Amino acid sequence: MYFDYGSLKDHKTYTFVKPILKILSHIIYSSECIGRENVPLTGRLIIACNHIGTPDPAFVVANCPRKIHYMAKSDLFQRKDLATLFTLMNAFPVKRCSSDRKALRYALRVLEEEKVLGIFPEGRRVRQHESLVPTEALTGVGYLARVSGADILPACLYRKPGCSRFRPVIIVRFGKVIKNSELGFEGENRSREMKAASEKIMNEIRKLWLDTDSFYSKE
Repeated sequence: MYFDYGSLKDHKTYTFVKPILKILSHIIYSSECIGRENVPLTGRLIIACNHIGTPDPAFVVANCPRKIHYMAKSDLFQRKDLATLFTLMNAFPVKRCSSDRKALRYALRVLEEEKVLGIFPEGRRVRQHESLVPTEALTGVGYLARVSGADILPACLYRKPGCSRFRPVIIVRFGKVIKNSELGFEGENRSREMKAASEKIMNEIRKLWLDTDSFYSKE
């Protein structure tokens, strides 16, 4: 795998590429953003979002006022050229469905330095035709929130039904911040608390998705 976990990456390339992603999101797609004002401009933060397609991180990056360090599936880092591209955009690899200690330590380092961590709590893509609403979260997001003390910003990606296949309408929506103190970490049963926190976070993502669906399906 082509990635060095030894030092925290913060590449300037991100700043130059972000406006390009913004432009592409309006040319290749018809992209809209709701709730950008909900993104805290300082402090450690976990952005937790549903995952409906390959370009999802680009949509969130293009519309978020802060730099995001995304957890990406390790398969993307098997080729040197792709690994270089994703590393320059401050992404880092994580092995799915496993306790990837290197990736978890790196993620915690991102948060310790008061930066933003991007994560897809479902751990995989769940396209809208596969499931009408975002599915169950893995416990990874609960673990990271508990250990880091970071607040959570729920976000959702929604593909407007009935739109053109060649220029689909993608809605990026940021919800209200969930304070870490609201996640119920009391230390009595760590495993249960992390699972409950992960589900609470996923429920907020579902609410965003359902509210967006309710609005756009009436048009």
